Amino acid sequence: MTLATFLKVRPLTFRRTSNPTDADNWIQATERALQAPQVPEEQWVEFGTYQLQGEAQYWWQRTRRILQPDGAAIPWEVFRTEFHKKYFPNSARNVKELELMQLKKGQMTVAEYTSRFEELCRFSRICQGALEDFAEWKCIKYEGGLWSDILSFVAPMEIRVFSELVNKCRVAEECVRKAAAEKGNLRVPFQRPSGRKFALRGKNFKRGGFVPQQTQGQGNYRRPNTNVNQGKRFGKQPHQDLNCQRCRKYHPGVLCRLGLGVCYSCGQPGHIATNCPEKKKYETGRVSRQGEYTPLLP
Repeated sequence: MTLATFLKVRPLTFRRTSNPTDADNWIQATERALQAPQVPEEQWVEFGTYQLQGEAQYWWQRTRRILQPDGAAIPWEVFRTEFHKKYFPNSARNVKELELMQLKKGQMTVAEYTSRFEELCRFSRICQGALEDFAEWKCIKYEGGLWSDILSFVAPMEIRVFSELVNKCRVAEECVRKAAAEKGNLRVPFQRPSGRKFALRGKNFKRGGFVPQQTQGQGNYRRPNTNVNQGKRFGKQPHQDLNCQRCRKYHPGVLCRLGLGVCYSCGQPGHIATNCPEKKKYETGRVSRQGEYTPLLP
């Protein structure tokens, strides 16, 4: 097998980066490229290291002199171990494994969550070796990161085949999405019935209807003083601004008697309020011991 035959499959090159995952990705891609044209295993290191560039190439030249003092062939597993020590150490692997243990679906879709989960699984020590050794653990860990609404669908099935579990989760996700969409369509905005007419609130509108009040000396009704009613309702004393504009006195619901020649107390002509007989009767009246009012005779 010649090097030119291997380069026809366009293997990836590697140059040191700040992301340790790139080193492991390059190892995986290079192994697939070496297997495609059926390169003999004794040539894997020769062909694979040809794709190293920059600082990575200088590193391998120094390392090869240490590993190959007598010119013997270097196995691919030895190169892979040394490469990982340099560009993908155990500290980087531990970070990825911890990320896997803490992975949750969150706002990701099932497809995105599955892709991220499988990517991190290849860094986990638990997921190394034969698939049957960690298949059950993988399914349980995958379920632990799902939303409760999707988990409620798949958990009772106790699926322990990872591909089947992922398919069921995708079906459950679609069911949850449709249920949420139908629930949202039920929330329609309030609309007034078209068969009823509602009058606009005018300036004379009062909750509970109008409260007519008859004015003395007139046959019509007038609207009660809103400010006075509010003051009585909340226990406030009448304000000075509510006094009559003519006599400057407070007499709510009674016509002003200024200039009419009548008594301000009883409203009868012929006397004034200070000589009002009705007022004197009220002031000189007394209450009997039995609780009955007994007016004094004139």
